[in-house]
Amino acid sequence: MSASKSFRRRFHAKNLKTIYKERIREARATGLDRMRPANLYKTLDEEISNITRKVEDGSYKFTAYKQKLISKGAGQAPRVLSIPTARDRIVLRALCQVLQDVYPDAIPSIPQATIQEVKTALSSGKFNAFVRLDLRNFYGSIVHAQLQKQIKKRIRKKTLLRLVNIAIQTPTIPEGTSSGDAELNLIGIPQGLSISNQLAEITIRHVDNIFNKKADIAYFRYVDDILILVAADQAEAVAIEAMALLKLHDFEPHDPKVPNSKSRIGKFSEPFSFLGYQIDNGKLSVRPESIHKLESALAAVLTNHRYRMTNARTHGERDAIIKLTNWRLNLKITGCIFEGVRRGWVFYFSQIDETTRLRALQYTVVSLLERFGAVSVIRPKSFLKAFYESRRTDKISHRYIPNFDVMDVSEKRDILALFVGDRRASSLSEKRVEQLFNMRIRHAVKELEADLVRLS
Repeated sequence: MSASKSFRRRFHAKNLKTIYKERIREARATGLDRMRPANLYKTLDEEISNITRKVEDGSYKFTAYKQKLISKGAGQAPRVLSIPTARDRIVLRALCQVLQDVYPDAIPSIPQATIQEVKTALSSGKFNAFVRLDLRNFYGSIVHAQLQKQIKKRIRKKTLLRLVNIAIQTPTIPEGTSSGDAELNLIGIPQGLSISNQLAEITIRHVDNIFNKKADIAYFRYVDDILILVAADQAEAVAIEAMALLKLHDFEPHDPKVPNSKSRIGKFSEPFSFLGYQIDNGKLSVRPESIHKLESALAAVLTNHRYRMTNARTHGERDAIIKLTNWRLNLKITGCIFEGVRRGWVFYFSQIDETTRLRALQYTVVSLLERFGAVSVIRPKSFLKAFYESRRTDKISHRYIPNFDVMDVSEKRDILALFVGDRRASSLSEKRVEQLFNMRIRHAVKELEADLVRLS
């Protein structure tokens, strides 16, 4: 689709309203203006009128993004997320849709699909060595001139080019500080915007294309993690070539020859990791760090349970806490299907070749329940059964794993009652049940995704 045609379609008032209602209104995050997205509904027509006019005449400006810091562990600088205002999120989502229309070949893949391709290549018997390259500060190091060069190959409309430029140049500042003195962001793409992943993919796709054309290797990349499967006698040469090409296009790969580097060259006899999986002699299992991250998440659910039970005053309160904990813990174990997507730890690791780690995780759950004194009240589901269910190809056939997309209003009301209580849930209209249910499930899904962040 041409950029101009997509622009007219995506920035039409009707589509902007749809974006708000389906993607923005129920979100909880607020930008620097502190306006909850739901409150924008009161002035939505006026806001959208201003958006369409200012985007078209080139006068639209983004409010400075609110800085949110995400810890990456001891000794590491935190990840910086940029949180836009609700109004700007509408514009950014429409801009993302345009980029996807114009660059359908640069839409980010899901890690599960990449792992499936890796597994196929491993089983082919063509390779016996690997090159693992990790890009330093991937989003933050992207040179705007390189991005513009790639975008201009398919987009000529000045209005669109300007909108992309001001979106990535808008500064990200801590809440409570003045944006008046903030300097423009002149290098890197802010993380957390709906356009961030798409722009990063557009910038690096030409590097991917070069290596995907090579017949004697298997090349895979997910965000800043690159894996190349190769014959052992070619591994070092391929690594040198890949490093040189990446540097030529202003990317910064870690050097595999530096001690303790995040990049590696080795043979299949040496275990290595990729996207949270551990690969040993061509077989896939779960990396120990990925197990530990989930164990911490399971312990957090039960820690919260014990704290709330300690402060509960009545039998009714304790019963409600038990039901909610049971639901939260089982969601961690099974994952779910929401908005057509399989989500959660078990779905992510559904490509493993052995189930020993799953059995160990089930033992961990039992041990945690004993430690927190909840064995008699919490009924955990099985990691092993969830794993086999997760490998079903038909989403509708899942019974053990909750599919929130096919639940009726009555089922959604029952789940919502876990959070707001039976009395309030029963008094809500069907429309309000749908709204609050989606809000709660989106928050729960974010927690599931947090268990998988930075697994590589």
